[in-house]
Amino acid sequence: MVNSRWGWTMPISRAGKISRLILIITCLAIFPVGCAHKTPAKPKPGPAVVQKPATERKKTEAKFEGAKVTWDDDQGKRLWEAGFKSATAAEADGSARVELTDVTASLYKDGKVASRMVAPRVVADSSKKEVRAFGGVKVTSLADGTTAFADEMIWKPREDKIIGTGGVRMDKGNIHIRAQSITTDTALKKAKLSDAEAIL
Repeated sequence: MVNSRWGWTMPISRAGKISRLILIITCLAIFPVGCAHKTPAKPKPGPAVVQKPATERKKTEAKFEGAKVTWDDDQGKRLWEAGFKSATAAEADGSARVELTDVTASLYKDGKVASRMVAPRVVADSSKKEVRAFGGVKVTSLADGTTAFADEMIWKPREDKIIGTGGVRMDKGNIHIRAQSITTDTALKKAKLSDAEAIL
């Protein structure tokens, strides 16, 4: 007879003892922690969580107020310098992108200021090596005061090129021209205008 933990007794024969011993050994072999413990329930399937690679993670962003931003070429020569009301900068994969509002910028050529740009909104992208200006843009040459206006302009400093589209106007001394688009150098010395007409 053997006492159970609940207070009642149960007769155990020799065969029963052997069976019980085999059962205990089997339990110990299968479950090292013992037969008395329940096997943990398998977790219910849920949505898989996938770790994004470092390149796909959220970009680091910073905001600036009432500051100045500059951009130099690989040799350290100044390309661009801009004052602005507000800015948002983002960097990812070694590329920097800056978005500015209420911008007054100096455009450099060969390390010297060639013209000045005024625009409501500007996006400078270091990977594309270009500056895009939107919302009615004005560029003024420091050489002779020639001005160019356009709804949107793209400045490519490596190519020494400004491309303007939409509501284009160019004023050079007493000459005033309207056009659909303009392609000119940074100093506005040479310009090519499409669908142009003189304003009297």
